[in-house]
Amino acid sequence: MKQFRVFKISNSWSTARLIKDVENELKQRTNEGYEIISVSFGFNIWWIPTAFITTSREVKF
Repeated sequence: MKQFRVFKISNSWSTARLIKDVENELKQRTNEGYEIISVSFGFNIWWIPTAFITTSREVKF
């Protein structure tokens, strides 16, 4: 069975820093065995730059 997770990362100070944080998060999740499905950037309700990372991983019961 596949398990899907969505991670949200925000950074109100710098979009460059947000991109670096996302890169680090992608490396960490890949090392943990997650498959990266999608990465999208946008703004939340307060216009803070936000990234959404969708991942999946095979779960064994």
